[in-house]
Amino acid sequence: MVIVTAANSIRNSWSENTHFSYKSVIQQTVNRAEQFGYHTAVYDLGSLGIGEPFYIDNPTFQKEGYYAEIQKGYKSRSIFKPDIILHSLEKLKDFTVYLDGDALLYDSIDEVATNDFDVGVTLRRASEMRGQWYQEHYEIVRFVNAGVLFFNPSAATFTFLRRWKAATEKEGNDQKALNSIVCPDRYPEPYTIANIQGIKIKYFPGIRYNFYYFDQGFPLTKNVKILHFKGEVRNYYPFTLKKRVYCTLLSPIIFNVSALLPSWVKKFLKKRNLF
Repeated sequence: MVIVTAANSIRNSWSENTHFSYKSVIQQTVNRAEQFGYHTAVYDLGSLGIGEPFYIDNPTFQKEGYYAEIQKGYKSRSIFKPDIILHSLEKLKDFTVYLDGDALLYDSIDEVATNDFDVGVTLRRASEMRGQWYQEHYEIVRFVNAGVLFFNPSAATFTFLRRWKAATEKEGNDQKALNSIVCPDRYPEPYTIANIQGIKIKYFPGIRYNFYYFDQGFPLTKNVKILHFKGEVRNYYPFTLKKRVYCTLLSPIIFNVSALLPSWVKKFLKKRNLF
């Protein structure tokens, strides 16, 4: 098994969390991968300082960490993703797990390396698909988050990656392109497999393999294998013992209690960083 990850800087210029570091997350993933007996392929997209150089010829990406804002409130940051995965698979020809640079390998994932699929994707929680933001960005985000992906080195997988690359270049966004290819009409059940245009797609539960629900009332259980400190949950990194205890025991209680509060009380507490 090969864990592939990439980033372009030690810290995003747009991130408000000064404690967050791509380099730190990736180094932790490398250390854990070695512990579990996995190989790693790290790609330096500009100024990460570790890994194989893979330069992205885009001034905005190098300076700001994104390519363009394809829709109000949604910036495209990972058009490079299909290229990175193709490069690694062609070179290493092994079962491959792609992690975003802000995703951390947290525990062993031996069980995902089965030969019953070509491409594995991680499903969002059904509860995530509510609210105005989701509806406004539905065509981009749909059912799958592109931060964690699994690949068997099959001929169908290489066909998929080239198809995804072409769609990403057309759409200007890797996640929108991915969802347009792998999503059926209805939300799929976890661990089911769909044959889409000759490619076997397996749907893994994000709550286990792409966990970014730190403040959404879902306890951090022993079944969680990959943590994703994306965007709005950057503040949970570094994932200290205090934060682990909070996510395991306190967060679900606070979330459920807050659901009972009037909206004006939530706004009042949020303004004072109490909620």
